[in-house]
Parts: sequence; structure tokens; C-alpha cells
Amino acid sequence: MFIQDDNGTCYMRECRCRYDRQITNKLKSAKVPLDFIDATVSSFKTDIYKMQESQERAKTAKEVAIKYVNNYREFKDLGKGLYLFSETKGSGKTRLAVSILNALIKKYDIRGLYISSTDLLHEIKKTFDDSNHSAYEIIQQFTEAQLLVIDDFGVEKTTDWSEEMFTKILDDRMIRGRRLLLLTLKSINCQKKYRAGRIESRVEKMTFPVPLPDESVRSYLAQQENECIAEFIFSF
Repeated sequence: MFIQDDNGTCYMRECRCRYDRQITNKLKSAKVPLDFIDATVSSFKTDIYKMQESQERAKTAKEVAIKYVNNYREFKDLGKGLYLFSETKGSGKTRLAVSILNALIKKYDIRGLYISSTDLLHEIKKTFDDSNHSAYEIIQQFTEAQLLVIDDFGVEKTTDWSEEMFTKILDDRMIRGRRLLLLTLKSINCQKKYRAGRIESRVEKMTFPVPLPDESVRSYLAQQENECIAEFIFSF
């Protein structure tokens, strides 16, 4: 768009709407879940948890997330991502992780990618019957993304093959100096799932552990949403 200053000089400035479209396209390319495409770290609610201990843990996790976003370049130089974990489903792991991904895409213009561990393995397996794509090509997209978010890591069915695939992805990312942001349903101890022991040491090397509350807030949020809808319906 053209801008004219007080002296009558015209110059061209990039339109804000163009930047917004570029960010939207990056978020879509990152495969950010639609439910969380507008999620931000600042809007991560800590008071929705019922237990005091859960609120304190959520506040700490939120503080870590904010510092990670604000100091991303320093964390990048250190070669550290984040490992968000909780013993409970619906504790806010995905919400917070995607908020971090959104923020890094918008603030640092990075290329990110979100995927669940089960879908990641499924994408690789699909190449077995696809003559147009190789497993290497699929794995490459997981190793080349500047930030890779693997959701529900450790929930997938574990086999020697799946352990080999994750080991290769972690190794490739470590060699390339790519950041990794992992989420898991259980604790950071991967030894029981991946018995060869290669996964756990790599996760510890590449990530900083961040515990989230062992309390589900998914039902609380659903209840709040339904109350808002009810208020809207019966306001007429």
C-alpha cells in the first residue's frame, strides 16, 4: 500500500493484511489444530484448575512457556526444547504447547509442525504402499521443521520399528540443531515404553521437563462453554 508523509513524499509500505495472511498460512502449514489456532500463552488459564497445587503447577508451566517464547533464540543456542508431561488426560498440555508454537511462528517467523505420535508413525507407514513417496521424504519433513511438536508422545503402540523411527527423527534433529517440543501423557521416564533405552537419553538431552497439573480441565472448559451458549440462547 502507498503512504504519503507530511511532506507529501509517497512511499510503499507492506500491508498489515498481507502479513496476517502469511501468518495464517504458516499456521495452516504447521497443521495447528483448529481448536487452538488462536490460542496464546497469555490466555492460558491457571485459575480454572480446582486444586491449589494444580494452579501453582499451571502458573509455573505458563511462566516457563512465556520465558521460552521471549528467549527462544537463547534456548535455540542451548539446543533445548520443552517436554510437557502429566499423568492425566485433558490437563492442558496440548493447549499450552500449541500456544507456544503459535507464538514462535508469529514472533520469529519459524517453520513449525504439529503432529500426534500416532499420526506421525501412520504417515511413515502410508509410504509402504505409495510409489510416489518414500519413507525418507516423510521423515525429512519431521527433521527439517524448525520446531516439531509431537503430541501424546509415548501413547502410541510401541514396537522395535516405532522406536527405530523415533530414534532416527531425534538423531537427525539433534545433528541439525533443530528444536523439539514433546508432549506425553505420562512422566518423562520413557524407559518402560522404549526398552532399548535410546529414546529417553535423547529426550533428556534435547528438552527441559515441564510438569503440568495431574488434573483434567477439559470438562471444566466444556461446562463453561455450554453455560455461555445457554446464556446466549435464553437472552432473547
